Amino acid sequence: MPQARSGDDRLVTRRALLILVFSAFVALGAQAAQFSIDAVKAAYLFRFASYVEWPEAARAAPDFVIGVVGAEDVAVHLDSMLSGMSVHGRPAIVRRVNTAAQLEGVHILYVGARVFRSSRPLRVLAMEKPILIVTDASEGLAGGGVINFIEVNRNLRFEISLEAAARSSLRIDSALLSVAARVDTRRPN
Repeated sequence: MPQARSGDDRLVTRRALLILVFSAFVALGAQAAQFSIDAVKAAYLFRFASYVEWPEAARAAPDFVIGVVGAEDVAVHLDSMLSGMSVHGRPAIVRRVNTAAQLEGVHILYVGARVFRSSRPLRVLAMEKPILIVTDASEGLAGGGVINFIEVNRNLRFEISLEAAARSSLRIDSALLSVAARVDTRRPN
């Protein structure tokens, strides 16, 4: 027969349990903070699709493809988020892009900051297609991005280049333009 626990034993057990629970919450909070920016970027990428109009040929594709270059954490969040989702009536899927051939059928291409400079050849090819290029490098818009993530007062925001959108034959809805932190309004000649 098990022995009855004393009040002191129960108090020690409760304290140990509280410390364990608190430690788990701290660890989960740290992990969530580490990945939360990637989850927010993934959500933005999905939402951008609702505010962009692609040319007819791009709209005819069977799937809506969000390509990701050099940002596996964002791709993982998109994988879980897009399961069963659709964009403009087509299944939304994620594609890890490393080569020019993998750009075929991509509607949105997210280029992570770590690989921005080394991805120049891929970005140049993407600029010739109706692809919404989204970056988060300080030189993102200058480097061909249509949308670039920026930090404003410790919040993730974005800026938009209308010149880059026009170059890619994309139309950006005024609702998206109105919530951008900055809109580069230069238009091509």
